Amino acid sequence: MAQTTPNHTMTVSGWAAHDPSGKITPHTFKRRENGINDVTIKILYCGICHTDIHHVKNEWGITMYPVVPGHEIVGIITRVGNNVTNFKVGDRAGVGCMAATCLKCEYCKDGIENYCDQVQFVYNGIFWDGSITYGGYSEFFVADHR
Repeated sequence: MAQTTPNHTMTVSGWAAHDPSGKITPHTFKRRENGINDVTIKILYCGICHTDIHHVKNEWGITMYPVVPGHEIVGIITRVGNNVTNFKVGDRAGVGCMAATCLKCEYCKDGIENYCDQVQFVYNGIFWDGSITYGGYSEFFVADHR
């Protein structure tokens, strides 16, 4: 399983845990480029949730280190994909725990995307391209415009 793919060309600084000690330290990694349905967000704020602490300390036994936590993201859009019409550069945006879903299954069509079998989480997940997802304790974030 690769941590990055050839599409990961954006160098980003963030904060990551590298082991279950609970400490997070500066970490530089690569993010994927903005796709045609994506927005890139310059992160201004990111909340801390107990879920973040569970992942940092590997209390659920599922953490993929290094883990960049943070799934309550607020920022300013710096780039929009060609298919994005509901946002423009300079708009404020927020991201919760989901970065993307299939948008085709019965759950997505019914507006309950959190039940989608292909849900892509903001961090500690494997994205569709095989890369590990990194969260909001960082400078930038790329997500589906929805």
